[in-house]
Amino acid sequence: GVEILPFKTCSLDCIYCQLGPTGRTTARRRAYFGVREVLAQVREALRSGRRVDHITFSGSGEPTLNTNLGRLVRGIKRMTGIPVAVLTNGTLLDREDVRADLRAADIVVPSLDAATAPLFRAVNRPHASLDAARTIEGLARFRKEFRGRIWLEVMIVRGVNDSPAHVRALKEAIAAIKPDRVQLNTVVRPPAEASARPLSPRELG
Repeated sequence: GVEILPFKTCSLDCIYCQLGPTGRTTARRRAYFGVREVLAQVREALRSGRRVDHITFSGSGEPTLNTNLGRLVRGIKRMTGIPVAVLTNGTLLDREDVRADLRAADIVVPSLDAATAPLFRAVNRPHASLDAARTIEGLARFRKEFRGRIWLEVMIVRGVNDSPAHVRALKEAIAAIKPDRVQLNTVVRPPAEASARPLSPRELG
């Protein structure tokens, strides 16, 4: 895992987040940590002899908020053949610079929990500048540009985004995005909001 943001630097404040509330969301990209510093730490970890299946940008925030993401991914790929993955909430993929950064990865794992504006606000509590329709459009555009694998994650929260109508809307959005895989999840770890409750395995299936 590669962490390139201060704790809970995110464009969303999801009700199910196991890290707790975001506090103040942001959609502004910045350079948070130096490229040389991060690459040196990755190189040191690779030299440690530990078995590494993937090098994954994830952690406690939204990695696409770091403007150095593309440089970091390309730098890692120059030093190793281990696949590089990026976990993202997908909210900034309507931006060309973000899509360009992510195109350097081997695997991108975006999230999509809501296909409508009201549920986007209810589940993900986004920064005011973000929009559910633009997020879906950005994901679909990225699919056309990206040669790697896209594994889409969907979090279902009981009584919030689990209605048959919304599931149908999600299916339409997913059909437009055309991911290689869809990972269906529900709340397991203690969420930011106690109201975020899981579905049973039977209901999820």
